[in-house]
Amino acid sequence: MKRPSALIPVIAGFSVMLILMVALTAIGLTYVRQLSNQLTAIVSERNEKAELATAMRALHEARHHSLMLSSTLQDPFVRDEEIMRFFAMAREFIGLRDKFLGLPLDETELPLWQQIRGNVVRVETTSADIIGLLQKDQLDEASALIRRQLLPTQESMMRDWGQLVTLQRSKNQAALLEARKASDEAQRLTVALSAGAFLVGLIIAVFVIRLSRRLEKDLFEEKERAQITLQAIGDAVVRFDQDHKICYLNPVAERLLGFTQASASGQPIEKVLPIFEKETRSELTLPLVNDTYAGAYSRLPETACLLSVHGMEYEIEGSCAPIHTSEGDIMGGVLVLRDVTEARAMQQKLQWQAEHDELTGLTNRRAFEQRVSRCLNSKRASEHPMSLIYLDLDHFKPINDTAGHAAGDELLRQVSHLMLTRIRDTDTLARMGGDEFCILLTACPQDMAERIAEVIRASLEHMEFTWEDKTYRIGTSVGIVHVTDAFSTFEECMAAADAACYEAKNNGRGNVVVHQR
Repeated sequence: MKRPSALIPVIAGFSVMLILMVALTAIGLTYVRQLSNQLTAIVSERNEKAELATAMRALHEARHHSLMLSSTLQDPFVRDEEIMRFFAMAREFIGLRDKFLGLPLDETELPLWQQIRGNVVRVETTSADIIGLLQKDQLDEASALIRRQLLPTQESMMRDWGQLVTLQRSKNQAALLEARKASDEAQRLTVALSAGAFLVGLIIAVFVIRLSRRLEKDLFEEKERAQITLQAIGDAVVRFDQDHKICYLNPVAERLLGFTQASASGQPIEKVLPIFEKETRSELTLPLVNDTYAGAYSRLPETACLLSVHGMEYEIEGSCAPIHTSEGDIMGGVLVLRDVTEARAMQQKLQWQAEHDELTGLTNRRAFEQRVSRCLNSKRASEHPMSLIYLDLDHFKPINDTAGHAAGDELLRQVSHLMLTRIRDTDTLARMGGDEFCILLTACPQDMAERIAEVIRASLEHMEFTWEDKTYRIGTSVGIVHVTDAFSTFEECMAAADAACYEAKNNGRGNVVVHQR
């Protein structure tokens, strides 16, 4: 679709302006005369305030007379009719009052109206009391209340109404005189201004047309470059305005959010872009947008997640920056997002693989060494008792050679699972290689560590492994070392635990050997 040229409305607008300038010179005097008549009509319409004020004043006076007449009527039916007339005039007054308040009141009218309003409230309150007395046939008490309370307030209110009416009429007269004066001055200036405006308009038209042609070309090229750049980058770009509404989504953002540009445009940003913290599920969208409106450049936390319209949850990272006008005001912001779900999953997988044995899922030797070294460097064994249990399966090699490697792998998995059920959640079980395992017991007294080692040894001794209808029994040699201040490195601990395990394997007594140092 061909892009419409911006020169068309510019040329058309200036053409119309030039035509109007010529016409203004010809019909200037007639137009000014008509303008004068219109101003007079406008000022006359302002008399509506004075008319409304006069009508409300007359209604209040008539209601007062109606109330006084009711207090003198002996016939209750006639009195009730007069009271109904009193209330009917109240409804009419309310209608006039609403029309009056619908008109603008200036600083001189408003205090006077507030004063009248206070008197009206007092009159209505007293009138309600008088009506109550009249309905109870207490005419003397009603007449006394009229003379004592209602009459002074009524007179004060009528004086205020008179002032308001006089004020409206004087203002209207002043406005009418001023309008006529302005009309006369405009009539004198019309001819001179028309000639000057025609010349200026012609010059401006030529200049603007030439300038617009150049600016249109530059703006179109710049917009095309920006649009192509936004569509080509691999990150999602979301732009929003000062009203929290979506303005733009690039193709990557459309795929990530599940919205099209057309469906998202004008929607609240929290609806299109639900960002939340992964663990606490707390909302992040509005705090991020509010920081942007405050002029801050913000980055999403590493735990940020996005929920698409299709229900897909993505781990994301990104930043948000405000967009400023030429005057420095913030007119919205732009948010750049990147889907890092697969990258973080791969990173976590690689990290898990780097720290765990692929066959059994246990901690591997490298990660186990780092964990033990951290414990040695942080707290001494005297403060937090720590022990190492070293285990070597006694009959693994014959089973592996006889039944095959698949059987050996399955045996290692079953042994790992059994040992995990015999230790605490805070303990660390690691496969050191082959059929050798090691357990780190932290914050564990020595006697409890020896009981755990004995439970594991007894469990493995009674374990039966079945493979292809054949049952095998295994055993294990267990060495344990209680880590004290005498040990300072991982190698020293492992050497002591290995020596205790070797001693247990050689003595053949099937018990746990504790390294003595």
